[in-house]
Amino acid sequence: MSIDSRIGRNGLARRLRPGLAFVLAAIMLGCAANRPTQDELQAEWFPAEAGSRADTLLVLLPGARDPGDGFVREGVVELVQTHRPDWDVVVVDAHMGYYRQRSFVSLLEEGIIVPAREQGYSSLWLSGPSLGGFGSLLYLCAGDNEGVTGVIALAPHLGGRAILADIEQAGGPANWEAGTAGRDFERALWGCLRDGVDAEIWLGWGRSDRMDRGNRLLAELVPDDQVLVIDGGHRWPTWRQLWIELFERIPH
Repeated sequence: MSIDSRIGRNGLARRLRPGLAFVLAAIMLGCAANRPTQDELQAEWFPAEAGSRADTLLVLLPGARDPGDGFVREGVVELVQTHRPDWDVVVVDAHMGYYRQRSFVSLLEEGIIVPAREQGYSSLWLSGPSLGGFGSLLYLCAGDNEGVTGVIALAPHLGGRAILADIEQAGGPANWEAGTAGRDFERALWGCLRDGVDAEIWLGWGRSDRMDRGNRLLAELVPDDQVLVIDGGHRWPTWRQLWIELFERIPH
């Protein structure tokens, strides 16, 4: 599906880009470091087999406080290689600075997604915890998602109290209509997710996770067998276990 036709289906989606800088700085940053950006996203590739290309590529996007190499340090790349040995992996250092300057979607598209399609990958997956989960969903709504098979979003940030309360009061996201509650980018993202995206969404989080409220709302839009809730909080051990169990569910 072309970018123009997706905009026609959901005109809100492209409004996501302008509001990102302010909103994410206010909501998600906390004490995260202010790192400089570059003209392109830095990435490290891990082929399933040296010297060859797999059919599927997994794009890993980091959380707000984690550099891209956190996926190596925390054993996630090794985990993927164990549970999806026929998938190539690319770890992308898409830190908060790129969201602040509103360049995340375009740089991911130009530097990772389009080249991956040109290299011949028949299936693309996006995944990440927290900010990385949000970024994965954002790309489905605001990027050229042709060729993106699915997203594995772990405890994604999905908005502040106002927008979540508004959705709850409407009886859930399927019944919700955007009003004045929340910020523009939050309303746009939820409108896109409510209307549906052209890729699978697999969602997981820990029962003690601070993102539980928004994740439970999103789960109403996702098939039950694509949602996983386990014991744990907003931390790497929980996310590793979620990846393991979701990889067991996702068809090869």
